[in-house]
Amino acid sequence: MVCSECFNDLELKRFIEANSSIISECMYCGHPKSHQIDIAELLDFFVELIDIFEEDKSSEFTLSQILQNDWNLFSSQNIAHSILLDAYSLMPNDLKNPDTTVTYLQEIEDCVSYWEVLKHELKWERRFLINLDTISFDYGWDRFFEAQTGLSDKTILYRARIHHKEGASVYSINEMGSPPAKYSTNGRANPEGISFLYLCKEWTTTLYETRVTYLDELSIGKFSLKKNETIKLVDFTSYGSPFLEQDKIEYAKSRFLKKKISLDLSKPVRRYDSQIEYIPTQFICEFIKYITGAHGIIFESSVHKNGVNYVIFADDKLECLEVNKYQVDLVEIKATLL
Repeated sequence: MVCSECFNDLELKRFIEANSSIISECMYCGHPKSHQIDIAELLDFFVELIDIFEEDKSSEFTLSQILQNDWNLFSSQNIAHSILLDAYSLMPNDLKNPDTTVTYLQEIEDCVSYWEVLKHELKWERRFLINLDTISFDYGWDRFFEAQTGLSDKTILYRARIHHKEGASVYSINEMGSPPAKYSTNGRANPEGISFLYLCKEWTTTLYETRVTYLDELSIGKFSLKKNETIKLVDFTSYGSPFLEQDKIEYAKSRFLKKKISLDLSKPVRRYDSQIEYIPTQFICEFIKYITGAHGIIFESSVHKNGVNYVIFADDKLECLEVNKYQVDLVEIKATLL
């Protein structure tokens, strides 16, 4: 018997809790009172997902390690190995041994690794005449960005602007939107001269994103979706459960491509880094905007742990509700000996 507490994946947890008639101590995780079902009832879940792997003796990772490291299905690595080993004993012809070293199917590897190829091409070879057929038809990237999330008009997002003069008045609501195109500089999502609206899920994240220093004064505006407006956003922070998708191969391509792009969106750019580093993510944002029709993206902050950023391609769908003035009274900096 296996219990819902053995898993992190929400769909597996819900399946177990919905189909369980037993609540007792779990033999795998030791939870004293948890919903349990026979492990055989989960075999179909495992078979579907394991089909996206192939044996590879040169791989550094076993099946159970990859399933836990990349998918976070189980509550721990030890529990992952124990459950998969027992599942394998029930279906040795259909399941791979959890100790087998594996890699993803080649078509998954090719699709995801093309991001590195494209980055090199955009930065060092060509950037205005990219072959979109390779992206859209050979690898189907446009499909991966069609899964979009909305935004409630109850959601509040934040933007900060630093004051350049002590004692200056708080910025007005009309001054808190995206900058005029002629003043728009290179950003992680936008090239110079094309203005996007950068917002944060929490007001504290704006302090990190604007890189304020001690005693800086700044205005922070609250934004929300306008009434009767809708917005579609590509979310690089949430990937859902693989068990909600019929085609596990396509889902794996989408998941790991988005993770790669997310790492670049969230990578801090140091003061001595070239702005060329922005070009690949600027390209992918333009691709998302014009090929999929999305209105923006959501991604993790590069400078504030657990912070979440929003980039809105056109700010006419949102409105600034109010603006408040703050002064920075504490800045904490840590360093690591190199």
